[in-house]
Amino acid sequence: MTQYVMEMLSFAAVAEQGGFTAAARKLTLSKGLISQHVKRLEEALGAQLLFRSTRRIELTEAGAQFLPYCQRIIGTVQTAFEDVSALYTRPEGLVRMTVPISFGEVFLHEILTQFQTIHPGITIELEMENKFQDMKSAKLDIAIRKGLTEDPDQVALPIGQFSEHICAAPHYWETCSKPRTPLDLADHPCIVNFHLHKLGEWIFYADADPIAVKVTGPIRLNHYPLIRDAAISGLGVALLPRYILEPELQKGRLELALTSYRTPTSPIYIVYPYQGHLPLKNRLLIDFIRDWFQSRPALLAPIDTGN
Repeated sequence: MTQYVMEMLSFAAVAEQGGFTAAARKLTLSKGLISQHVKRLEEALGAQLLFRSTRRIELTEAGAQFLPYCQRIIGTVQTAFEDVSALYTRPEGLVRMTVPISFGEVFLHEILTQFQTIHPGITIELEMENKFQDMKSAKLDIAIRKGLTEDPDQVALPIGQFSEHICAAPHYWETCSKPRTPLDLADHPCIVNFHLHKLGEWIFYADADPIAVKVTGPIRLNHYPLIRDAAISGLGVALLPRYILEPELQKGRLELALTSYRTPTSPIYIVYPYQGHLPLKNRLLIDFIRDWFQSRPALLAPIDTGN
């Protein structure tokens, strides 16, 4: 019976407006089409809905009983259109987001606080998780990821390059001279991220050829904030990403070494499931995160465009 929604709309308009002419004016349809709609509805119901006269229109008993149902259906349809339209016109609703744990610990408090100040109607549900998840099955709207999956139904927008740098506490460098080449790291206790550097090797580039250095130390961790804290305590030399390292450089709690050497880089992306029309709440958060990092180039290296 869903094919009769337009007929129900016409019937309700005639009943509420008191005639076919007024109903046609309200719906911007012809009077003849309104009449056809009501006739088709009466035929489908097998009941007369209106008493027609030259002076006025009155509801029959069946019409009076049927009208509230029409009004409820019309109201539901209007609400449905308004609710869906609001996704694309009003900055409100829930955005579900996942980010790597260390990334979230360092950045997301400041990002989300600033974003919610601007868009208080948007609720953000944040999950910090290092493993890749299927975004559709997990009902996730946005992810920040280092590297990509091969899912063709995802959109990936780069926000910067992940890169790591050699550092240690100033008081460590006072007692142990800074290395002049990566090979000198063999003489230093190194705090290794065994999750990313499973073989205990750090890779460096001076020109084109890589330099692989086997490093060892008294402590191995898989969490960047813990590696940062161990380096600040003077436990050894660390290899930390720019986004973890930069605040500590500004505070003077860590100092760089081997600055003429580079480490492997990889892009960091904002990822979201492809949709023809992205809800406004999602678009606002995506744009805010991209702009936030673009205004802070010290945290993530810029993307190399090849120009």
